[in-house]
Amino acid sequence: MIACSMLVSSIALADLANIEPYRGAQLVKSGTDDVSLIEVPLGKIRRSGRGWEPESVIRVKGENSYSLYKINRNEPLSSVLAYYKSVMLKGDRRLLFECDGRNCGSSNAWANNFFKQYLLYGADDNQMLMSLQDGLGDYQVLYINQRGAGDIMVWISDISTNATGKADFEVAAQFDVQDIPRIRRFLSDLLPSQHVVGYVSSKAEAGYSALSRGDQFIKQIQLGIGERLQAKVRFINVADMGRTSLGQDRVSFVYILP
Repeated sequence: MIACSMLVSSIALADLANIEPYRGAQLVKSGTDDVSLIEVPLGKIRRSGRGWEPESVIRVKGENSYSLYKINRNEPLSSVLAYYKSVMLKGDRRLLFECDGRNCGSSNAWANNFFKQYLLYGADDNQMLMSLQDGLGDYQVLYINQRGAGDIMVWISDISTNATGKADFEVAAQFDVQDIPRIRRFLSDLLPSQHVVGYVSSKAEAGYSALSRGDQFIKQIQLGIGERLQAKVRFINVADMGRTSLGQDRVSFVYILP
């Protein structure tokens, strides 16, 4: 009965994202989180203060269905990676971010800090991460790593924003307000015709109100990016009155539609 239940769960979750598991993959666990704020990673993971976080994320409200699979150690890692790269890009999915090996950052941080699944921990050289969005506006996140014992672990997350009607906020990119190099790089990569709004969120601290700190952050960013890039963006100080998806002490960029 348990095996039958696991099989049904595996098929249901695979159908949800239209992602067929690798041959012989064993379902370790699966489930669905209630509607909550979910982070879709768009960059390598790095230290941030006393913790870890991706360099950039999209925060959305939705229903997160996930599956964790284990693949036998006799299967070549290269074959597993190639299979999932191929199947994830089928249909109308659009690749938002991809990394592999050490370019993804610390595997330990991905496993234990971001996904909170210790079974995903393996060598930094053996990992791969993909974040995608399909034609319905839903997101898929794939993370693969090979453990020291040789087993290959596969995490697939399907985030349905249609469960709440739409994403909480259509954020193109989000950064720590003091991460000037990455803010400058994002703005530099915009096409000549592209412009964005930068929503700056902040919190009260050390005798300064959230609003005054937001003004300070905007001045620091403008000084750091220079006049040329300032023409590409209009900053709005939302202090601590913005949506939860904007976080705190962050700048969230939204494309201005023509």
